[in-house]
Amino acid sequence: MDTFDFIETPEHVELEQPLAGIGSRFLAGFVDTLIIVGILLVIFLVSTLSLTPDPFSEANDWMIAFMIVFMFLVFWGYHVYFEYRMNGQTPGKKAVKIRVVKEGGMPMTFSDVVVRNLLRLVDGLPLYPIAGVAMFVTKKCQRLGDLAAGTVVVSEQVSDFSARTDKRVRAEWQAEAGGAALRATGLTPEEYRVLNNYWMRRGQLTLEARWTLLPQLLEPILRRTGQTLANSRLETLEAYVELLMRQAWFAEQETRTGTGRQSKL
Repeated sequence: MDTFDFIETPEHVELEQPLAGIGSRFLAGFVDTLIIVGILLVIFLVSTLSLTPDPFSEANDWMIAFMIVFMFLVFWGYHVYFEYRMNGQTPGKKAVKIRVVKEGGMPMTFSDVVVRNLLRLVDGLPLYPIAGVAMFVTKKCQRLGDLAAGTVVVSEQVSDFSARTDKRVRAEWQAEAGGAALRATGLTPEEYRVLNNYWMRRGQLTLEARWTLLPQLLEPILRRTGQTLANSRLETLEAYVELLMRQAWFAEQETRTGTGRQSKL
């Protein structure tokens, strides 16, 4: 089973988005089920208290019919309403930080939401074994509704790679650039701060924001320094920014190493 879905940007760059696992999806489903059961219980209690003592009353027949229809609408419409209104999330999905999107990262349309949830009745018979088997055997952890609607469930958890990287290096990149870093990169202090802030926060930006923002940040720098890049793809622009950040860091490290040696002498 794949752990990532791929988004191809207009610049033909493939970016990864993490897929939600079976565990997080069932946890979200459990939370949503508790909410639905609570709503259905309230409807049942209100309807029961509204019945007349006469078992053959026509009013009772209407009340029971209303209760059945309303319970069905809540059971099926809960997911449709929240996934459409909350851009692919229900309260349960929001709690565990997952979201339904179209394959390729685009948001769902209303018809996608309806198709996806119509098959929920099949996926859930009985106790969701069909959904579990489908998610286990499909490459992108999709149940039947996802396959029909062309959707996937992605994780919005922010990955923490600090245990696998040099925390000191990350802290240095976030620090103010010294003279050595500016000389190595050819950047002004303001230009360095702008590019460094972009680089450290790019994971928090949407793809659309990155496509729009980075060319605007780099254009005056490239014009001032007389440089040109091979193309304007997001992958190329971000590789250039990463190169500058690495040059700045290594220049600062060399300066500190040299200063340390002089102090010992």
